[in-house]
Amino acid sequence: MKKMILGVLITVIGLVFSAFSFIYAEMNPWNWNGIDGLLGSFLGTRMLIPFLMGACVMIIGLIICFKEVYGKSKD
Repeated sequence: MKKMILGVLITVIGLVFSAFSFIYAEMNPWNWNGIDGLLGSFLGTRMLIPFLMGACVMIIGLIICFKEVYGKSKD
């Protein structure tokens, strides 16, 4: 049960961090050496790495949750 709570907390932290990075990049349109759109905004605002880090943290939290729920029982 404690691992499940830890997984949920890690997932929420990653979700908030990646959502903030996504919203910040989307609110500030940018043209990075001819690259337009979302990728250009991520590169121009330097939020691509924080977005990917937040997404990875969120995936790690989900993996912890799934292992806790669907893992082999010790009974």
